[in-house]
Amino acid sequence: MKLLLALLLVTNVGFASPIDGEMTYKTPSGELVDRLVTIEVPSRGQGEVILSGQKFEWKTKAFKSFVNNGETIFIAGFKTQFRNFKSTILFKGTYLKGSNKIIYAGNFYKKTGHKNLENLESLSGFDYSGSFRFDYLR
Repeated sequence: MKLLLALLLVTNVGFASPIDGEMTYKTPSGELVDRLVTIEVPSRGQGEVILSGQKFEWKTKAFKSFVNNGETIFIAGFKTQFRNFKSTILFKGTYLKGSNKIIYAGNFYKKTGHKNLENLESLSGFDYSGSFRFDYLR
């Protein structure tokens, strides 16, 4: 996806720009929780995508985008670790562009352990974990 590379090209932003957003997921107790996060996209699609929030920062070079029936789809894979628990998390979403802003929204999926990120399109073995949304004001 060169996660949000198309977003950068569409918005004519030539530098890494943090974009505020939100992840929503269900806790083990069954409650839905919103977590404020920021995504930072590398300049010209070269470098790392950084997703950060309170007490965490995930980085990846495993990202890409493609167009399917006019819809631009973005995918990014992150290898994460919390204490001794390792996971692989995939973000998959699309964007909607208007004259005032761009919305990047979608879902994220989780798999136990650090998995190969060569085939980002495959969600095989991943479990749905929640949704995300980022708004970029133009």
